[in-house]
Amino acid sequence: MILEIRKLNAQKKYFGNVETEYSAPKTLIEIPFVDFAAPVRVCFEYEIFEDDSVEVKGEVSYKLKGQCSHCLKETETDVVGELNAYFQPVKDCEDYAYANGVVDLKQAVEDAIMASMPFTLSCGADCKSLEYFDEPSK
Repeated sequence: MILEIRKLNAQKKYFGNVETEYSAPKTLIEIPFVDFAAPVRVCFEYEIFEDDSVEVKGEVSYKLKGQCSHCLKETETDVVGELNAYFQPVKDCEDYAYANGVVDLKQAVEDAIMASMPFTLSCGADCKSLEYFDEPSK
């Protein structure tokens, strides 16, 4: 996921929309027995400013599949997260930096995935895992 800022500036494309897919590494998922069901879909709009800083706004969406964290039943869930990033052509800045006129969105996308990642995977509101704890002891 690369934006070539020099090329876009030369073409006078100072803003635009991008849709792409990203094969996110499984290491982004901290839920046991869960994986991505498909590549992450990344949709965003970008704007290049006069100082060559770049703002990216959009979303990441993906499907998780695996065992319910409560009852171990196989399940899937859709997740949508917000992608907001600001890139500057300056080293040591508070935002994301880029060099040589090329913005690599990988870290910003992975950060958006991590921020939207649920703590557990649930099969739904009717999960039977807690019924066993509700029964009185004999």
